[in-house]
Amino acid sequence: MVEQLPDFLALLNDILEAVIVIFGSAVVLYNLGRSLNDTVMRAFCALIIFVVVAYLAELMVSRAIVPASIERFLRFQWLGIAMVPAAQFHLSSALLSTTGMLPHRRRFLVPLGYLLGLAFLSMALFSDLLVTNPIANPLSRIPHLDSGPFFPVFAVYFWAVTAASIYNVWRARQRCITRTTRQRMTSTLLTYMAAPLGVFPYLLITGSEGQEIIPLWLWPIIILGNLVVGLMFGVLTAHLAYFGSASPDRVVRVRLFKFMARVPLAGSIVLLVYVLISRSSPILGLPTETALGFSLVATVMLVEWAIHAYKKPLERLFQLNNDPDVRTIQRLSERLLTTRDLQQFLESILAATCEALRTPTSFVAAITPAGPQVEAVVGQLAESGEILQDADWWQLAASNGGEAPEPVGEFFVWRNYWIRPLHSRQHDLVLGILGIRARSDEPDLTDAEEEIFSRLLQQAAEALEDRILQQEVFATVEGLLPQITAFQQRRSEATFGGLPALAQDSPPNSAVVNDPEFNSMVRDALTHYWGGPKLTSSPLMRLQIVQDAMAEHENNPTKALRAILNNAIELQKPEGERNMTTAEWILYNILELKFVQGQRVRDVARRLAMSESDLYRKQRVAIENVARAIGTMELASQDGEAPLGAEEEVGERESVIGER
Repeated sequence: MVEQLPDFLALLNDILEAVIVIFGSAVVLYNLGRSLNDTVMRAFCALIIFVVVAYLAELMVSRAIVPASIERFLRFQWLGIAMVPAAQFHLSSALLSTTGMLPHRRRFLVPLGYLLGLAFLSMALFSDLLVTNPIANPLSRIPHLDSGPFFPVFAVYFWAVTAASIYNVWRARQRCITRTTRQRMTSTLLTYMAAPLGVFPYLLITGSEGQEIIPLWLWPIIILGNLVVGLMFGVLTAHLAYFGSASPDRVVRVRLFKFMARVPLAGSIVLLVYVLISRSSPILGLPTETALGFSLVATVMLVEWAIHAYKKPLERLFQLNNDPDVRTIQRLSERLLTTRDLQQFLESILAATCEALRTPTSFVAAITPAGPQVEAVVGQLAESGEILQDADWWQLAASNGGEAPEPVGEFFVWRNYWIRPLHSRQHDLVLGILGIRARSDEPDLTDAEEEIFSRLLQQAAEALEDRILQQEVFATVEGLLPQITAFQQRRSEATFGGLPALAQDSPPNSAVVNDPEFNSMVRDALTHYWGGPKLTSSPLMRLQIVQDAMAEHENNPTKALRAILNNAIELQKPEGERNMTTAEWILYNILELKFVQGQRVRDVARRLAMSESDLYRKQRVAIENVARAIGTMELASQDGEAPLGAEEEVGERESVIGER
């Protein structure tokens, strides 16, 4: 038993190193999407990658059985060892810059550090100046390279850069103002030694004449050291995840913990099960491969089930989503009445109506700003198009007459249908209608049928009203999104920046107009003119003219942006009678037919008597003119001036057309 203890401890250390590699790789994958946009996350990802390379190479060395492979892995490990100091200094410089300390000398020291790292890496890979290879026993539990003549120089460089990095983080901590940021920077400072402690090649100091077999008492120290390094990296990751994110802290925290639970933690548990099963005796007489297959599948399923089943207790334990406002929003999201939910509920009501009144067809139509719209149908409704498009019947016996049908009792008889209006709870607004196919010339409901039908009508009306209320809430929230996004961005910038960030003017909306992709933004918004993500999520929402127009459009940013686009299109309209083929009307006709009416390119080209290729060329010019008009309106709004008049815009447009 005592003889097997070193092997067990060596296996335990290998598992711990594999877990560090798994978690490190997961951290890089988690931050990969936003690391390109934030200096802190770029430097942190670089540091983690180099640490993962060092640990992965050491893990491969412990498993290798061919001496040549051992040497290759040991030299490959220097990709991580040589580059860690530069990445660590890069990270410390980025952290210091977030507090408002401008990188004057550091902007030259960071690339210099990477160049020195590459120089030491070249020595390790292609020469014996930094390390040599005196491996005498390939079965040694501690295979390592011997130090070369330049190794003392590297050691001085390694720890000098580490000390400078720690000093930068300490300076960043001193510049933090709020308690939260100071605590995070303190934790970062305390765990900043994780990378150098984890990758520095201590065995090279002992030389080649050290012991080839690790003493039993040293294994717990090595394991404890790797465990401490892993925990330090975990703390460092948890605190650096907030950098470069405009989302609130709670959102960042929830995303990080969920990702870590579902990816690296699950992967580590699967690895542990694999090692245990592969090294155990045959279970129930099954071959090892069969036992491994069943065990790994069962482990993945159980881990995912546990995460799903104990999600809320874990969130409470780690204080995730613990804010009362967040819990209210979560409950609201679970109870929202979507369009599909409304249709299912109305279909149930209509089915009950058909059963109670012994009629084959019933339908519900909502009255919307765009006109009547069928929400649900039970049975065959072949005449739905005629019913919904017919004159003014949906005004439901308005006092001014029109073509609305005459009431018969509480019903309106229209063709082969009995129609009842759906009123709001205060009976001051008609929300829609519920129609059933007539079973006789005039309504002949019994008292019992009338009572049941009234209840069903009330439920249908309440469902429509609730959906309208939700849409109003969504429109209000959507209107606040640009301001909320700007506030969160400002909050993120001011977290570590303090006075310099808060003292700056708010970023002007003209930045959108000056964006090189502004024409593309306008084109995308026009493409989804009547609705779609390119309109509702357009960066043009940040324009001041859109914000100003929201008050006139029910506080709905989508409607406001559509109105701005329509104004810009109308500015392209020449004076006089419209003509489909004359040159001065071409650009306006393209915009109006293609985007406002939504006609296909082939149909537009046919109506304008031009080829599709020519249409695309002129469409690009038309979109540029619309973008120029919007930009002019935006700049005029910011300057407090009236927007450019239609005549001035038309004159400018004609000059552009002439140039082209």
